Amino acid sequence: WGRAAAATYLVGFILLVICFALAIIAFAIDTLRFNFIRGIGGLLFVAAVFSIMGLVIYPVKFSSEIEMTGINMFSWAYGFGWTTAIMEICLGFFFCCLPNYEDQILGNVKPTYFYSSP
Repeated sequence: WGRAAAATYLVGFILLVICFALAIIAFAIDTLRFNFIRGIGGLLFVAAVFSIMGLVIYPVKFSSEIEMTGINMFSWAYGFGWTTAIMEICLGFFFCCLPNYEDQILGNVKPTYFYSSP
């Protein structure tokens, strides 16, 4: 179970690194900017699923086989893993919603003024 938890979390991490590289490429090349941003968001959701699977397998099997004593049973790395999983979900939503505002980001929208002079 330890290897399974580590493997699922490692797959999530590898997908996160791939998403980071694709995002750098997407924002660096003007022609590719918004072509596959939603795909990166979907891949981030898949990475979050793998990370959460690893983060759920680990404490369930760990606490069932080893007697829990003390206050701090898991290290800071477990909390860091949950923070990473939450960030993957938030970034997935961000990357999925980003193409909706493509014209505003690129400056193709005519500005609207709320004040009109007499």
